[in-house]
Amino acid sequence: MEKGKFYGIITPVITPFNEDGEIDFKAFEILLNFLKDKVDGIFVNATTGEFTSLSLDEKVEILKFVKNIVNDKVKLFSNITSTCFKDVEKLIEVSNNLNYDAIIIIPPFFLIPDTKGIEDYFLSILKITEIPLLIYNIPSNTGYSLQVEIIKDLALSEKKLIGVKATIDSLNYLKDLILLIKSKRGEFSVLTGFESYLVPNLISGGDGGIVALSNFAPDLMKRAVIDFENKDFNSLNETHRKILKLSEIYKNSSSFAGAIKTSLNLLGFPIKRKVRIPLLEDEEDKVEKIKDILSSLKLVI
Repeated sequence: MEKGKFYGIITPVITPFNEDGEIDFKAFEILLNFLKDKVDGIFVNATTGEFTSLSLDEKVEILKFVKNIVNDKVKLFSNITSTCFKDVEKLIEVSNNLNYDAIIIIPPFFLIPDTKGIEDYFLSILKITEIPLLIYNIPSNTGYSLQVEIIKDLALSEKKLIGVKATIDSLNYLKDLILLIKSKRGEFSVLTGFESYLVPNLISGGDGGIVALSNFAPDLMKRAVIDFENKDFNSLNETHRKILKLSEIYKNSSSFAGAIKTSLNLLGFPIKRKVRIPLLEDEEDKVEKIKDILSSLKLVI
């Protein structure tokens, strides 16, 4: 199947904080310089980046900072999600002006419209953006799963709608995106948000993943794509099992962001475990369990 416009491993990058809760731009730069030679894209102000705990001004500052550090080294994706549409418009404007490669948005949450309202919401965004849009379906956080039929109707009529990040525990959902949309429009990117579905998504005809483990294990995530492209299925099987084992860090943390920050810290990055309220910093017993998982995969000695 044809590769989508956006393919491979995209990192939903964390937002490092100092002990006082302010953004640690020095640590952020070190992480970005580590990632930009190892992944295919970076997703800014993502869920893993704790976007709901960032002010609009902070989001804009981060977008500018990341663009300045990464420039055109890899594809850049901007999260424009907000419950305030004026903020959405501002983030679109900034992303357009900075020449980000695409914007990404979660469907409306808290105040959830009917099907027509959801469609109108996305159409309103497509009218004003100069760059492609990906829809980010994450039902665990919105309370509902965006129907594939809604995405299909939009994607087959609106060329600027270029793909989906599906953070949903359902291979059938990925299958439907591939068969109902991507099979009719090859450039449409089907990207998983769950590492456990990275290999199944590739095998099914999808395009890779926007996966948080790539913050600190980009080589392992990228290895899955390389194994698949080389048709080295013995290595792919081994890589997939390592990814599944590494994904267990999430069970031993209070949050996705916390698990990634703890792992980065354990691996020697100058990243503090600090997360913003309402998230909690991992306690020492959880840190030890995460360390054991990293050690079992020889990621930390």
